[in-house]
Amino acid sequence: MSQLSTSVQPTIKQLLATDALSEAQILCGQGNLDRPVSQVISATGHAPRQGSLLVIQSDAISTPEVALLSRLSGLILVKTSPDFGMAITAGASNDGLSGMSSPIVGASPLSEASLKRLIKHCNDAGVPLLLVPSYGEPGQVIEDVRYVFLRELKLASARLYSVMLSIALEEGLDGLVEAVSGWLNRPLVVETADFKVLASRNMGATPASQQRLLSEESLKSLREYKKNLQALTPKVGPQLDGQADLHISPVRLGRRLVFPIPLSELIAGYVSVMIRPQDDVSQFSEYMQPLALACKVDFSHRLKDSPSFAVTQRSLLKDLLSGRSVSASDQERLERSFGFDLCDGFYVFAVDVGGASQGGENTGVNYPDEEFISCDAEGMRAFVVPYLAKAPETWRKYADDIVARIKELNKGGGKNPAVRLGAGRLVETMLELPDAYGEARQALVIGSMIHGEGEFALAYGELGVKRLLYLVFDHPELERFLDETLSPLAAYDDEWESELVDTLRVYLQQGANLNSTARALFIHRHTLRYRLEQIADILKVDIDSQEVLLNLQIAFLIKDMKEGGKKK
Repeated sequence: MSQLSTSVQPTIKQLLATDALSEAQILCGQGNLDRPVSQVISATGHAPRQGSLLVIQSDAISTPEVALLSRLSGLILVKTSPDFGMAITAGASNDGLSGMSSPIVGASPLSEASLKRLIKHCNDAGVPLLLVPSYGEPGQVIEDVRYVFLRELKLASARLYSVMLSIALEEGLDGLVEAVSGWLNRPLVVETADFKVLASRNMGATPASQQRLLSEESLKSLREYKKNLQALTPKVGPQLDGQADLHISPVRLGRRLVFPIPLSELIAGYVSVMIRPQDDVSQFSEYMQPLALACKVDFSHRLKDSPSFAVTQRSLLKDLLSGRSVSASDQERLERSFGFDLCDGFYVFAVDVGGASQGGENTGVNYPDEEFISCDAEGMRAFVVPYLAKAPETWRKYADDIVARIKELNKGGGKNPAVRLGAGRLVETMLELPDAYGEARQALVIGSMIHGEGEFALAYGELGVKRLLYLVFDHPELERFLDETLSPLAAYDDEWESELVDTLRVYLQQGANLNSTARALFIHRHTLRYRLEQIADILKVDIDSQEVLLNLQIAFLIKDMKEGGKKK
């Protein structure tokens, strides 16, 4: 399970600087006070979160807590009798392992021998052991320590949302709710707008008797939120939109404090926390607002599967890829709905399946829209795949996955669809998506010219000189160049039933190497040499010249593109 990063987590040393722990005595582990604290707990349970700080009464420490010391960042004993601390102070040495000359007095069942063993276990595990006075109410000490822990978190509130978002992305809503519920020591629940529970911790869905009231109050909060946005200037509004989400008003229903989650001008769901009468609502809002915002990312991915939402977003994506003007607010909607703001770059693919492109649209083909971001664009299907630097993949891996899924979705009825794919180069920003799609589309067209209706997957960055030939493909000089290079050989083969054109092609493919070409053609090296002399004589060229070989290679590329285009 993901933890708070050390740059956000308070350390035991920071907590010791607060009033709640100002009188704490360090029994052992002085050198480990910089360990970060992920949460404050009063019981370990089956498996406490790594880095938890256990605050427990001195007469309640038991074998399970000792067995799980290695998972803790620290252990704080709340002394339950006035004399308990005196016995420890009088007997504890620097290392906490010797010098316990006087017995522990008082009602605590933690004997001198037990305390020695506990100190030794803490030293072995590298876990600091502290003692704090209770002043008659041990439970209040635990709440005080939890409060200062949350206060230290709040000092890094700008990073708190990032931490929650990281947990949501790695562990989903269940992991996020579990983590925040542990921080606040309160039950939590996340539910959809129709009150379906998505994740919960000791808390159920909104009762049916309160659902209508919550819906009405949430709509009022949404209208007020939109009204505030409209009051902003056009230049400031888009910049503050995300921040304004943090201030949509919560709704209080009895002991329930509910935070609506706005998304695409509607209420997508709710995050609720159970509060006590004496709780400070504003204090809880400091943590619940970024929680609701982190949940918004998960909701955006869920809602993109709904028909109306998906159509709107794909229409915007189509406009962006086609180079049409897209407003800043629409760009932000695309970023949030598809998670574009969380990636390091993009691959764009243009795909055509069989003869599916008719009348400017791909018809009769099923596409993996649940797994990939895609839309129709200029009679083809465009796929946008976010790229993550921490888990880099080549364009080929993504292309193979897309092709495999399309084939799987369209293989019914004895069909075996031919999938043709062109890939653009990796780009870093959304503003470069139109250029990347243009490259992918050009790679698809060039591939179709070479391979006809056959399958292929070509990347624009690997097309080489083919990209230049495509730009002058309809120029009459290209046809003239082809006639002057390969046409005489083709005419000779037709007249004498020879194989000079095929021989020359293989010779060029083998890098003009006599031995490898002879093996590929299953002929003797002298036979190959004789054929090359015939080719040189017919074309009136020096077959060993690098310039001549380059011209012949280009001629074959033109020939393949011309013949592939006719096959289509």
